[in-house]
Amino acid sequence: MFDMGFLELLLIGIIALIVLGPERLPKAARTVGLWIGKAKQGLDSIKTEIDRELKLKELQQQIAEQKAALSAELNVKSEFETLKDELTDSVNTIQDEATSAREVIAHKANRSTHNKSDMDTDINANTETKAADAELTREKASGDTRAAKNDINH
Repeated sequence: MFDMGFLELLLIGIIALIVLGPERLPKAARTVGLWIGKAKQGLDSIKTEIDRELKLKELQQQIAEQKAALSAELNVKSEFETLKDELTDSVNTIQDEATSAREVIAHKANRSTHNKSDMDTDINANTETKAADAELTREKASGDTRAAKNDINH
């Protein structure tokens, strides 16, 4: 603030001694010292309050960043749940189709037993097709899941 050296202080002391006299000078010096002390305390309390406000703002910013990160993580988890549900639906559909194909084949087998060799070929071809479709679906689903997990890990 003010740059006061020894000579300036000595000059102020001599002027104060002349103006106030030796009887009132100690009391005036004490009063001035108390005022200076109160001013320093006030400035220190203001400085402390400003520091608290800055720390509070930093904490609020960190909380906002953590909320954003958590929200992003929750979005990824919900995407996984959606993917899981879709895969479960696909597997159920394939199983239902395979069951209905077995029922149709069993019905045809009961109707005509003389074309058994043709029926066996149809069954094998149908079963192989369904198994291949199921395997492709599983591979696609596991590939999507692995890619999504890799995205989360990175």
